[in-house]
Amino acid sequence: MLVNLSLMATMLWAAGFVLNAVLLSVLLYKRRYRIVPWFTAWIGCGCVYTLALFVSYRFGSKGVYALIYWSSDFIDLLLQIAVILEIAAIVLQRSGRWVEGARMRLSIMGATAPLVALGMAWFMKPAAETNLDAWAARTSLFTTVLVLLLFVAVVMASHQLGLGWRSYAMRESYGLFVWAVAAFATDTLHAYWRTLGHFTLLENMRNAVFQMAAIYWIVTFWLPEPVMETAAPENINGLKELRKRLEYGQQSR
Repeated sequence: MLVNLSLMATMLWAAGFVLNAVLLSVLLYKRRYRIVPWFTAWIGCGCVYTLALFVSYRFGSKGVYALIYWSSDFIDLLLQIAVILEIAAIVLQRSGRWVEGARMRLSIMGATAPLVALGMAWFMKPAAETNLDAWAARTSLFTTVLVLLLFVAVVMASHQLGLGWRSYAMRESYGLFVWAVAAFATDTLHAYWRTLGHFTLLENMRNAVFQMAAIYWIVTFWLPEPVMETAAPENINGLKELRKRLEYGQQSR
């Protein structure tokens, strides 16, 4: 639905585009896209998505705006899931292989998360003026809950398996987690507390949180990645000796 944007909403929209463009430039210039390619693709699509929506809002029709909005929203969901799987691959894999137990934990949560998100979206009663706005609210809540649950699954699996976070994945995930929680809070308020009179305020707050996350990403991805601590020589020798013993035991069996 096309609405008249307030001055604050217009400023946040413009600021969001600028910050996304700066972040994309940092990822490309510093070649961080080699480490986080899906995150780079998500930010790049966000730039195109924001610009296309603004142009269609100012110069297009309601039909063109709706087409861009819904198609881009679906693509954005797929890219967010790809970003989470990218973080999972960095955190839960070693030498190209999944850590034992990681894939099973992630698969179980991956199968459960869509059902939980669908249930919350289906039974909600949106504070909306039209049926289209109601379905838009349900879609937004489904997307937010799904992304948040999948991200929580990655974090829980890493902690339960005793795995550490690699630096750029950690930086990427911190900003994503804060934004996902803020999106969940605003969508939940829209859904269950019927905040129709405060819709614009809540959306501005969501956009502001994402922009703070973008500033954090700009700074952290510009800085070099901290050097990973290496194990002491005596620990390495101990691990090698333990590996030899395990291999010998398996051969004896």
